[in-house]
Amino acid sequence: MSERESKSIVTPGNHTVVLRTYLTGKESAALKAIMYEDLRINASDASSGKVSLADMPATFLISQENKALEYLLVSVDGETASPFEKLGDLPEVDYNAVLAEVQKIRVPLVPKS
Repeated sequence: MSERESKSIVTPGNHTVVLRTYLTGKESAALKAIMYEDLRINASDASSGKVSLADMPATFLISQENKALEYLLVSVDGETASPFEKLGDLPEVDYNAVLAEVQKIRVPLVPKS
């Protein structure tokens, strides 16, 4: 399999970050598994339509973000050895700019036909 397409972005703090442009099916399924791992649904409540997510910890969102970054990050300022660690050391504004781009990749807009 050939190397995935990637794109470069420049953060507000002038850091260059290279991201892969899509998740594979396996990666997408792994991100969903992180959420479903914490999801608890009572079968009798589900059949009656009383499904509540109150008992689901929201911490899965952080785990999903981190895993998506691990899958999509190629480099930060040319560093390819541990880009996730390098990104975590950047100022929050830069980190958030990269997260916003990752979210665009994770949830692409469907083109109108």
